[in-house]
Amino acid sequence: MRKILPGSILSYNQYGYLKVAKTIKSKCPKCGKSGEFTLKANFYQVRKTGVFAEGHCSECKKPSVFVIMINDYSDQKNQEQEAEVYIYDPSASRNRLDQIEQNKNMPRDLIRSYRSALNVSQSKDNSATAVMSKRVLESVLKNYLGETIKDKSLSQQFDQLPKHIDLTTPIQSLSHLVHPDSPFYEMLELEREIDDETAVLLMKLLEGLIEYLFVLPEVIRSVQDEIEKKLN
Repeated sequence: MRKILPGSILSYNQYGYLKVAKTIKSKCPKCGKSGEFTLKANFYQVRKTGVFAEGHCSECKKPSVFVIMINDYSDQKNQEQEAEVYIYDPSASRNRLDQIEQNKNMPRDLIRSYRSALNVSQSKDNSATAVMSKRVLESVLKNYLGETIKDKSLSQQFDQLPKHIDLTTPIQSLSHLVHPDSPFYEMLELEREIDDETAVLLMKLLEGLIEYLFVLPEVIRSVQDEIEKKLN
């Protein structure tokens, strides 16, 4: 699933205090072109936290599946909210795998287990997906904690993880980059010329920083909440 950003939503329908995307512009999973989709959903058939919708690409005319999150806003009445929208895009997970495989610091056993989990999930083998997902978690923890904790439970291993990895270093390293005497800071202050290649790198830095500080923590928290709601 790939989230549709608010800037890609062209028009809305209003359902009480909830704004729901009506027309969006997005890369089509079928043809790869940027097309417009008019979403059609039956809001009388809401399932769990959302409703499925369908939209046809304006370029290739083929349908794509969307998920509109609805129930997450049920407790926020009398306050206008904008429902999140996701498009089913199998290539999104595959692109993430490509990025992981190109990372030279990524352990090979972790790549193999994640690739296997991705393959079985796309083949709709749910039992195999659960087994391979456990193996991915074990591989992640093993590469930070080593073999000494192999007899401990996954819960105990996650408790130990913060003692073995410094999550603040990537952020602290930016202090040198943005120091007032640095060329990078001069560029930000328009005291140094910025070329096209540097502009692209700057946007990559911003995207990475925002994802690291805001997107990833929220994704993990949200998915954890959904899993707990589903299983309780």
